[in-house]
Amino acid sequence: MNVLFLNPPFKGSFNREVRFQAVSPQKALHPPIMLAYAAAVCEKEGHRVDLIDSPALDMGMEETLQHAVKFAPDLIVLLTSTASVKSDGEFAKKLKKATGAKTVAVGVHASSMPEDTLKKGFDIIARGEYENTIKDLAAGKKLPKILGITFKEKGKVKSNKPRPLMHNLDELPFPARKFLPNEKYYSAIYKNPFTFVLAGRGCPFQCIFCSLPQVMSGRGYRMRSPQNVVAELEQIKKDFPQLKSILFNDDTLNVNKKHLKELCDLIIEKNISLPWGCYSRVDTIDEESAIIMKKAGCYLVKIGFESGNDQILKNMKKGTTTGQARTAVKIFKKAGIQIHGTFVFGMPGETKETIQQTIDFAKELNVDFVQFSVAQPYPGTEFYNYLKKNKLLEFKEWEDYLDDEGCITPIFEYPNLKKEEMEAMLKKAYKNYYFRPAYILKAIGQRLTNAELRKTSFRSGKNLIKYVFEK
Repeated sequence: MNVLFLNPPFKGSFNREVRFQAVSPQKALHPPIMLAYAAAVCEKEGHRVDLIDSPALDMGMEETLQHAVKFAPDLIVLLTSTASVKSDGEFAKKLKKATGAKTVAVGVHASSMPEDTLKKGFDIIARGEYENTIKDLAAGKKLPKILGITFKEKGKVKSNKPRPLMHNLDELPFPARKFLPNEKYYSAIYKNPFTFVLAGRGCPFQCIFCSLPQVMSGRGYRMRSPQNVVAELEQIKKDFPQLKSILFNDDTLNVNKKHLKELCDLIIEKNISLPWGCYSRVDTIDEESAIIMKKAGCYLVKIGFESGNDQILKNMKKGTTTGQARTAVKIFKKAGIQIHGTFVFGMPGETKETIQQTIDFAKELNVDFVQFSVAQPYPGTEFYNYLKKNKLLEFKEWEDYLDDEGCITPIFEYPNLKKEEMEAMLKKAYKNYYFRPAYILKAIGQRLTNAELRKTSFRSGKNLIKYVFEK
């Protein structure tokens, strides 16, 4: 078959493959790495493959449609998301009319709301991890025999049994980055352009708001062998020299310290010399691990501190404390690794007072970069179910998750905490954190010695000022 993988056009630099959307002046554009995985699987099977990342290429619907028609696909796999599903479904109908191809929706929203997504205009929904599901579809396997899909048969919606998670991830080919515009992917805090690498999938922790482990990758951590991961890093160095850094996009890279040490040791042994960042929790780090991470090229960790109130942390089932957060910050700072801290407003039990505690706590930790967000309750998460059960959701259509400018907007509120109050506190958080004299002096010092930060600071700084001071 001719199989086209598509990250469809939408508002601005919208990232569909995320754990949760965030309002942040630190704009970013991410590679759709799971699409690239599925493309690699199909290409390995002998199919003719293409991948179009329309947001990265700044391609509108008409130009994307023309590219699709030229490729003459038999099967089109579209990445969708909660906020974009209506738009994506309408585009899928146009693609089908223009090409005659079957259209398949993939991603978190499609997996958690398959029947609803099907109604938006798709032929098939591939739920969960979809590489092998797409492989079966491309092979022409009969729909009733394909695990993990939802489709219509004789006018009735049918959902086949779930596809089991893959456990030998080394069997997968490396993502087909050759189809991606790799020079386009950036973040204000990375060495750009960058790419994602997955050393494993899934997360064993129980946070109620994080969508990927609850819907796609499971509540457990499945690891690739260090040898397989390092082979991918070597391929990136050889075939994609324009990429200046990677982010290990695992939910928590250092959850298994033995695996982390083996991976870092091998990176050092092979002299990879490719700067990298990763996600960490505050309870999965110690001094020994931080030291070897730094030696292996880690320059940045992204930590979900989430709240400065221990009861709110319990309510969101984070499983950590503010005391552990303080310790983790000391460990990473001592190792010379920069810290990007994320904080989320609106968890169960939140008030204006607990949000203020979180702002104050962020200032106390004084990490290098921060991201404050109002929580987005994605379908399929425990947080979404909690809000729905308690009749706290305040939206009519999925597109209400974004405002007209493509930024997320709160779609829930509590009796004692309104949407407008959360938005106001969000703006206050950024202003209070980034416009402190002490932080400004620190930021200037960092940028005097870091050319990469100087490159990204103008864009992010302009966006920050606009966000904080606009009415």
